[in-house]
Amino acid sequence: MIHNALRKISVMILPLGTTMLVHAQMPAEQPLFITSTQIQALQQQPERWTALQKRCDTELDTRAQPVADFSPAPHYSSTGITHDTTAKNLSTDAGIIYRAALCYQLTTNRAYASHAQTMIDAWSKTVKTVDKGQGASDFNFNLPQIIIGASLVRGVNDWDDTTFRALLTDKAAATTHADKANNHGNWGVLLDASIAAYLGNTQQLAKTSHRWQALMQSQVADDGSLPLEICRSNTNNYCGGADQGINGLSYTHYTLLPTAVAAEILALRGFDVYQGDAGRKLGLAYARAARWTRYPDTFPYYQSNDGKLNGIRNAAYFSILQKHYPNPDADTVLREGKVGMNGLELLMLFTAD
Repeated sequence: MIHNALRKISVMILPLGTTMLVHAQMPAEQPLFITSTQIQALQQQPERWTALQKRCDTELDTRAQPVADFSPAPHYSSTGITHDTTAKNLSTDAGIIYRAALCYQLTTNRAYASHAQTMIDAWSKTVKTVDKGQGASDFNFNLPQIIIGASLVRGVNDWDDTTFRALLTDKAAATTHADKANNHGNWGVLLDASIAAYLGNTQQLAKTSHRWQALMQSQVADDGSLPLEICRSNTNNYCGGADQGINGLSYTHYTLLPTAVAAEILALRGFDVYQGDAGRKLGLAYARAARWTRYPDTFPYYQSNDGKLNGIRNAAYFSILQKHYPNPDADTVLREGKVGMNGLELLMLFTAD
């Protein structure tokens, strides 16, 4: 059962801006960004997660594929995307862990929890080193999903999460890219927020909320665009080359997804980053991304790429932001369906039936 109790309420103003934040010190065992209300509502609508449960069932016999030295090859080369088995294994396992944990919450079937816990333990006990390059990047991109999953099965089956907590404190925390200026910074903030929330570290949550706000202030232009992302190409000439901008909308989405999830984690713990100047900037970015998603021909690099853009509808996170910044373009996109980048099952969790 998920508990919603909020304890030890205090008020504080962070130095970054004008946002008054109500700090709610929550139990460390609180799931990261899914509330009891969401779960209970979904439990009454099993038709909405039948497909998810079937997938969980087919994945129950899947074994984790951890490695001792997590050092995948760079994601991009001069000719395009590289495909590294090590990186793919972490991404695949993270998705399986999260789905199993979510299936446990929806069904209370402990077999799902046990599966998630076994896979988490496998990675926690096996990984010894993480490469500072692509390895650190992939930890930032994938560990939050595992941490969120772990929060959904914490304490079930008398699970001892000591080794997992050690992975977070001794290895994962050191890989954070929260200090980066582009999308890596947003994923790093999500990683930091996930670790802090799982461990119940309120001081780190406050620091993370400050960085979240700083990124929104620096990344979002007055027109709502993300200048560091809209130029993205499909090679290691990241913001140039013949296909400059072909990934620009995709990377806009890839930046706003962790931003939205981190905002939920922080807001549930009393750090309401949706308010104030930084929150206003997120609203601008959301509106711009929604407009481009609905009308991709208005994207700056649409014509130069002969009408081809990657990841146009990778916008499942719209379901989170729509409740904070209602937007007609986003509403249309969500109603049309065929929305991608839904690995966290956001469309099921945040979209009303």
